[in-house]
Amino acid sequence: MWRPLLLLQLLSIGLANGKIQPRIVGGTTTTLSSVGGFMVNLRYDSKFYCGGSLVSSRHVVTAAHCLNGKSASRITVQGGVSELSQTGVVRRVARYFIPNSFSTSSLNWDVGVVRLQSSMTGSGITTIPLCSVQWKAGDYMRVSGWGVTRAGNSSPSNQLRTVNIQLIRKKECQRAYRNRDTLTAASFCARSGGKDSCSGDSGGGAIFNNQLCGIVSWGLGCADSKYPGVYTSVNRVRGFIVNAMNK
Repeated sequence: MWRPLLLLQLLSIGLANGKIQPRIVGGTTTTLSSVGGFMVNLRYDSKFYCGGSLVSSRHVVTAAHCLNGKSASRITVQGGVSELSQTGVVRRVARYFIPNSFSTSSLNWDVGVVRLQSSMTGSGITTIPLCSVQWKAGDYMRVSGWGVTRAGNSSPSNQLRTVNIQLIRKKECQRAYRNRDTLTAASFCARSGGKDSCSGDSGGGAIFNNQLCGIVSWGLGCADSKYPGVYTSVNRVRGFIVNAMNK
């Protein structure tokens, strides 16, 4: 099951690409205040489908596959909530940016920047800095989201969930995906036994040292011991993010 972790896409077009799917599997329920008020969720025609990270009061970093082909006027961003059913703070999208090098087949440069029509502020809402630190295999990152809690499920988790994932060597990940999918230079991999991101977690942040260092991108299945989760490296795509925020 290929997953770009895009819940709405899974529900509407199935697994045609073979690759899409993220949501928190094997994690624990949590609250926004515990994991960081920068966490937001994206909705299309009011339906939740992806996660994102507020990096300024007007800008959200998410995955390109969460935005590609979608009408900005139909996307809204909700912040300040631990549960999808809560009201929170909702902002409309002015426009979004995805890299020219983004590939829907390889998910190369799977990063997108959303500019909101007005600032997102309110109780418990914060921003998170872009990654400026180096990490290594063996380190842990935290991933949170409202995605499905097991592969094959189609309903998001109303309650925010979180999990710690361990970074692995790129070569180890390449061996795992050999003859199945290609890993790009802008990606890294992580896994922890029985724990993973899954459908609906796409676009959410992988947090290291309280910085946004990864973006949930794709993987085969969810929490499958053979296939690690694949994430976009913020260190690799930082230039694009900064340029988009200045447009």
